[in-house]
Amino acid sequence: MEMHQIRYFLAVARTLNFTRAAEECNVAQPSLTRAIQKLENELGGELFRRERASSHLTSLGRAMLPLLEQSFDSASAARDQAESFGKGETGAIRVAFSHTVDLSLVSEALRKLEKVLSEVQLTCQRAPSGDLVERWPLFV
Repeated sequence: MEMHQIRYFLAVARTLNFTRAAEECNVAQPSLTRAIQKLENELGGELFRRERASSHLTSLGRAMLPLLEQSFDSASAARDQAESFGKGETGAIRVAFSHTVDLSLVSEALRKLEKVLSEVQLTCQRAPSGDLVERWPLFV
């Protein structure tokens, strides 16, 4: 199963018309039809009942619609996340504190940092000083 097949399926499901879906996806209608047929072969049945003016989802098509929407949305989110990461817009920050540090002194600053850098995963850990030096020498 390929993402363009899912994208084409969703376009046809939305428009209920192969020609309009092809225009929406900027592909030739025969290419869209072949991709849908390959998807149908892979899923083991027809997804659409094709009629002259419009098409209708079959039972299999209705069953697959929410799953394929979720797959497409997840793949799009993954692509967007990777793009943001590549641009340096997202990332991760790990902060380790010794048990001797009073967290009330830094908790408000960490909350503000988390709000300002909402796309950054902030992880805080506590550990004995010796463990911090041993495992995370950059934090000392």
